[in-house]
Amino acid sequence: MPKYRLRHNNGFKIYDQEKFLNEKIFSENSLTYEEPVLWTRGEILGKGAYGTVYCGLTSQGQLIAVKQVVLDTSEKLATEKEYRKLQEEVDLLKALKHVNIVAYLGTCLEENIVSIFMEFVPGGSISSIINRFGPLPEMVFCKYTKQILQGVAYLHENCVVHRDIKGNNVMLMPTGIIKLIDFGCAKRLAWAGLNGTHSDMLKSMHGTPYWMAPEVINESGYGRKSDIWSIGCTVFEMATGKPPLASMGRMAAMFYIGAHRGLMPPLPEHFSESAADFVRVCLTRDQHERPSAVQLLKHSFLKRSH
Repeated sequence: MPKYRLRHNNGFKIYDQEKFLNEKIFSENSLTYEEPVLWTRGEILGKGAYGTVYCGLTSQGQLIAVKQVVLDTSEKLATEKEYRKLQEEVDLLKALKHVNIVAYLGTCLEENIVSIFMEFVPGGSISSIINRFGPLPEMVFCKYTKQILQGVAYLHENCVVHRDIKGNNVMLMPTGIIKLIDFGCAKRLAWAGLNGTHSDMLKSMHGTPYWMAPEVINESGYGRKSDIWSIGCTVFEMATGKPPLASMGRMAAMFYIGAHRGLMPPLPEHFSESAADFVRVCLTRDQHERPSAVQLLKHSFLKRSH
């Protein structure tokens, strides 16, 4: 088994997990190790936008998730660009502290491998839960939806758009707590108020077609409201087992979503009216008419999640 050395001066800190669990804080000073900490790489947990995520066991006995990115050293400029992309992700993760966001633990660069250390979520992703147990009962996906929205509201409040919300990037703790992961595509927005003005838009194509908003496909700008569309698709995925338009090929789905009159399918009739309405409002074609995360937290569908 390969062992990896984590040097304190490379910015790696493992926090005192018990303190975090008891006091719900993640202070910079919780616990740092002056001595190098070793960790052993275990199985692959998944592959993200830029790299592979492994389970790791530290020499202190903690299980962690480690995202590793191998930097291409042949092209110096490209390497620097890739490393900057990664540093963006690291800085982003460092700043985010919320119960529904996976906690960041540190980073380390060794030779051409960058490692990003994160809290390990043992339950797996929502898409893996659907694979194991089938589509989720309404009572269950209602609870999950509320937490996804709380995490997204927190991101948006902090001028961050996730840009790749889907069942694969929503993790479940065994206790039923939801955590959003994979901010490889997330970008910090310019401070411009919470309404997603033009300067808020990030005109680049990221994400997965079945969960992509029309404005993303048409490249007419990417703001907070694009995450809301993806939440609607993720709720549809939790309810039915697949995102909307899953029977279409990727390109066909993209053309359909991007088309001016492409109506999105409603939730099947056996779901409550409030659940169907929640998905319908998330999938409002005009992003300016689409509700915000804070507005959606007041939707009648979420009243039953207590």
